Amino acid sequence: MPSMAGLKSNFVRFCLAAQLAALVFASGAAAQTDADPEEYDEDYDFSWLDPDKKIYVVQNRKYLKGRKLEVSLAGGLNLSGPYTSSSVWLLRGGYFFNEQFGISIVGGWQSNSASPTLVELKQTSATSVLPNVRDVESFYGGTFVWVPFYGKFNLFNQIFYIDWHLEAGVATASSRVNLSFLAGQDDSFATTSHTGFLWGTGFKFFITQTFAARLDMLALYYSAPIVRQGVTTAETTTNDNYYLTLGLSAHF
Repeated sequence: MPSMAGLKSNFVRFCLAAQLAALVFASGAAAQTDADPEEYDEDYDFSWLDPDKKIYVVQNRKYLKGRKLEVSLAGGLNLSGPYTSSSVWLLRGGYFFNEQFGISIVGGWQSNSASPTLVELKQTSATSVLPNVRDVESFYGGTFVWVPFYGKFNLFNQIFYIDWHLEAGVATASSRVNLSFLAGQDDSFATTSHTGFLWGTGFKFFITQTFAARLDMLALYYSAPIVRQGVTTAETTTNDNYYLTLGLSAHF
C-alpha cells in the first residue's frame, strides 16, 4: 500500500500535469460559431491573432461573473498526514472585478479522527511510543484569484463551460496537538494559532448564469513548534495540508 507521503506527492504531480494538459487543450480549442447572440456578450478583438475568427467562440463567454459576488460551499478530504483521517468543509465568499481577477475569503472546518495506522500503533502495546500528531481544526483567510483560462467542450452534444482559476493568499490556522506519547496514556491536547499561506487551483463548471459546480485543490502551509514525547520544543517546522473539495457556487 503506498504511503501517505507518496500519495501526496503523486497528487501534487497530478495537479501540475492536469494544469499543463488544460493549457494544451485550451490553446488548441476551436469551434464553430453559434446562432445564439447572448453567447457573445463580451467581445474580444483577436483580429491581429486570428483574422478568420476561429477562436472567437472560445474566447467569448456565455456565463459572466465580472462585477458579481460569489458564495460557495464545498466539502472534501484532507490528503495530508499518515496518522489522521480528515474531512473538511469550506465556505467561501468573493467578488470578481472582471472575468479574470477577483478576491475571495475562505473559512475551513476540519473533522479529525485517528487513521488505521495510528489505531494499529495504539493496539500494539500500552507502552508503544506514539507520534505527537498535530491537526488543523479550523482556518480562515483571504486570497487573490486569477482566472487565466476559459474553455468549453462538447460531451454527448452538450456544451460545458469551464473556468480554471489560480489563487494565493494568507490565512490564520488553529491547530491541535496531542501531547500524549504512550498508547496507554489518556489524550492531552494543546491548541495553538498560526499565521499561514494559502494557494490553490481548481475548475468551475457552469450550470446556469447563477450556479456552477467547482472542483478545488487548496493547500495550507503554517509553521508550528515541534513536539517530542509530549514536550514542546523551541524548534519549528512547516506543516502542509492539501484539501480536495467538490462544491457549488452561486453568482449574483
